Amino acid sequence: MNPSDNDPHHKPMPSTPQEPASGDQGPPDSPYRPPIQPTSHCDCDQITCLLDRIARTTCVTANEVHRNGAALKSIAASLAGLFEMYRTVNPAAALEYDRHAKLLAQLDECCPPAEHDDDICKYVPCPPGGGARRGDGWSAKSRGYVPLVRTSEKHHPWIFVERPRHDEDAGRGGVPLGSFTGLIDPRQPTPKPLDFRSGPGPTPPGAAGPVGFRTFTATELAKNWPPDMSGARGGDVVVMSGNLWLKLSVDGGRTFTDLDFTKIFAADIVYGGWAGDQVIHYIPAIDCFVLYVQSFKGSGTQANRNVVKIAIASQADLKKFSGGKQAWTRQWDFTPDTFGLGTSWMDFPDLTYGRDFLHVNTNVFVGRTGKLFYELPLGDMVAGKGLSFLFGFIDDANTLTGSPAQNVTNNEFYWAQHVDNSHMRIYSSVGGDPNYAWREREVLNWPRLGDGNVVAKAPDNPDWVSEDHRIIGATRRGNELWFAWTAAASDGGYGGPRFAFAHVQVVRFDIGADYKRVDQFAIWNGDHAYCYPSLATNSDGEVGISLAWGGGTTLFGSHAVGILGDWVVWYGEASDVTVLREQIGDDGKVVKDASGNPVIAPTRFGDYLHVRLAQPDTRWFGAFGYAVKKDAGVASPEAGKFVYYYVEFGREVPLPSPIR
Repeated sequence: MNPSDNDPHHKPMPSTPQEPASGDQGPPDSPYRPPIQPTSHCDCDQITCLLDRIARTTCVTANEVHRNGAALKSIAASLAGLFEMYRTVNPAAALEYDRHAKLLAQLDECCPPAEHDDDICKYVPCPPGGGARRGDGWSAKSRGYVPLVRTSEKHHPWIFVERPRHDEDAGRGGVPLGSFTGLIDPRQPTPKPLDFRSGPGPTPPGAAGPVGFRTFTATELAKNWPPDMSGARGGDVVVMSGNLWLKLSVDGGRTFTDLDFTKIFAADIVYGGWAGDQVIHYIPAIDCFVLYVQSFKGSGTQANRNVVKIAIASQADLKKFSGGKQAWTRQWDFTPDTFGLGTSWMDFPDLTYGRDFLHVNTNVFVGRTGKLFYELPLGDMVAGKGLSFLFGFIDDANTLTGSPAQNVTNNEFYWAQHVDNSHMRIYSSVGGDPNYAWREREVLNWPRLGDGNVVAKAPDNPDWVSEDHRIIGATRRGNELWFAWTAAASDGGYGGPRFAFAHVQVVRFDIGADYKRVDQFAIWNGDHAYCYPSLATNSDGEVGISLAWGGGTTLFGSHAVGILGDWVVWYGEASDVTVLREQIGDDGKVVKDASGNPVIAPTRFGDYLHVRLAQPDTRWFGAFGYAVKKDAGVASPEAGKFVYYYVEFGREVPLPSPIR
């Protein structure tokens, strides 16, 4: 269903991939089940009309019964009068009757009875659209199935070839100019980030208390750029990832060892080979880390199609097997056929989890363009079974949807997209429920670009960002939803404050007040940019942020963290050069210009950053970032070495959140 139709009554029947009749593996020669198309559909408008007529008939009948009851009461009163008249043959009784009548008259004069409407039922027609606001609606999910991947003790060694990533995402994410809804109050600027290694210094103005940094671990790996940093902590284990690389710590993030992706997972030989876009999460309820990775697009019969792998590993197995393939034996593969999407390409994923489900969403391109989300049962995942699950596809080619909210309650999942720069569409889905819903709410006009290509100049390069406006920061705090995204330089199109650099916009909605917007503010500075926000909420109700910063005349693209409301962010390692590299073609070879010289690839910080809770201490946050440092030993045109790091931050003493 296309939500832009704004029709809350239109509910298409889901297509349902066939599940195996018994067991959970399914036939080995057919791991992906094509969806069974529905043979009929319900006319919901006709059903609504019939129900409305029934309600009206019921109301008319109730009124008629009420009138008959009143007539019967009148007859009863007449009979009572006749009875009193017969009693008047007795003078004493007549005198008593007159006295009684006089008392009743006096009583009515003093306290007249209330007038009652003859009808006890009033028919009120249903409002247009069933009472839903413009832009609100819902649709049905579909059901899918994937078997457990059969893993073996050995697989053939393989190497991955560096290739361009996310070509379908390039140039997307433009946001139209919306109607005027209000001007943003810029409030105070976020100053240049502070280096926490030199000491926290005085508590910044507006902060609830000093932020502490108990872990900062730097590690190097000179390949696979952009990194697309992700990771998570569970107990003593920390897993950190980038594109096709993994690092493991078993001492709480103090030291890391490299894991060889090519030895952990078998090569993808059906599609285009593993590409990256890894996302890591830790789920305390099952004490397992979840890893998501996707392949490049295939060729020939698999052109413009790819495969996604989701695998889990327990904390104990990661320690026992040193992060090796024996720890990751529970794996599931998803292709466009799993979801009935035909020739399509899945890209830009993210994860969150609830009490019973892992929520996955990703963008889809080529044959079908829109947003795919699916909810996998955690119980079956930890048991290593085939997965029967619900999924939905939002068929909307015009707007890219962002990441799901972290820190959800029970199994309620949320994510959002921009309709324009004054309206946001907020989606919600309860794991296990056959339907999902959305609603559109106003936001204050914020600076946007029609092409979505947000840039920020570095001292040595015209751009280190190349980001768009998709909402990649999302979290739930109590009864509030917080969403954050990268906005452009300029104003919101109707005057008001003009931001000199790219910056981060944050908006809060109250779920209990029909998703009313309760606040909107910017993270900005007049001398440099902020972008790539990721949000999470700790057990003290504080919202932590991981983001990138840099630009201007002296600053390079770097990583920082902080707690919203403090109006300051912190870094542990800053870049001193912008990464440069030779452009790689789809065939894995260096692209050359007409003169035979290597073409230098555009530079960009990546696609996303992640901040998580440092489980089990949920008062503290764990974030993953990187810096690019000059290195004379790196051959031209590579401009430096990568320093990846894990940082834990929070407050030593729980204090009230700086944002109420």
